[in-house]
Amino acid sequence: MRSSHLAAGLVLCAGLAGAADLLPLGRIPPGKTVLVIQPHHDDHTTDYGMGGLIARFVDEGYDAYYVRASNDEKDGNHLPAENDIINLRESIAATRILGMKKVISLNWRNDYMNPIPLDELRAQLILLIRKYRPDVVLGHDPWEHYQKNPDHRNVSRALAEAYWLAGYANVNPEQLKLGLKPWAASYYFGKARLDWGLGHRSNIAMELNESQVRRKEQAYQTHRNVYAHPDSARAMKAALAREHLYIPAWEGLDDQQAAVEMEEWYMNWISRVRGREAGVKYAEDYYFMDEFDYLPGLKDYLKHNVEKQ
Repeated sequence: MRSSHLAAGLVLCAGLAGAADLLPLGRIPPGKTVLVIQPHHDDHTTDYGMGGLIARFVDEGYDAYYVRASNDEKDGNHLPAENDIINLRESIAATRILGMKKVISLNWRNDYMNPIPLDELRAQLILLIRKYRPDVVLGHDPWEHYQKNPDHRNVSRALAEAYWLAGYANVNPEQLKLGLKPWAASYYFGKARLDWGLGHRSNIAMELNESQVRRKEQAYQTHRNVYAHPDSARAMKAALAREHLYIPAWEGLDDQQAAVEMEEWYMNWISRVRGREAGVKYAEDYYFMDEFDYLPGLKDYLKHNVEKQ
């Protein structure tokens, strides 16, 4: 166990103490690389994504990489191959806004991931963890209930297993012949929808600043193949008009500009909602695990008995 990881675990454990009615605030752990592993091109930017936290990791000196497991052929109104090309292009643009280094596409078929061998997907993720050697992995929480999207279920499960197994030399030993070495990431941030049933609840909130929320807003609406459609703004205007209402801020904006602003408002709103739950202005919530999670007795002891030097 590396001493830096031990110290980080103690800091994070101490940071989890807080008011009973507020989600405790966490801290960015020490490290230099974060690997974000998600099923689709846009999952890092949605309201259940982690665009703000990615921006914060980058601001605090991390190199961030994005793994897109599917080809996203069904996301959009074009033919499958064209959707894939457009979504990849928009994903690259969105990750650049957040400050990420690279998009890595595994190209499993969109919404056809149920029948694929989970071990094969897991092996790919283990290889990437060993190649990029992240201190932190971000993804969906596989223990949320119930995740309707099959790609989300499979990728999150494979990620949780890869996070656990990548440090063992006897797991996928053929990869070692490529010059890779076993590597265990020390921290896991899992994101989940909490409105589809009971499962893991968030146990930590990560505070965001204005700049990080702004980049989150911009990255989200960059996915124009699936978000910020002009027709969404037209529909909203029509619905408001039926109630004799309008939005003054949309005066002088065309439908495309109004749609972009609507999506950015949404990202700002959800960041403020999560912030209120933690007693700050902006935040995102996560299920957090560190290297002590498999030793709950030790983690509890350290939480109550460690002192700063």
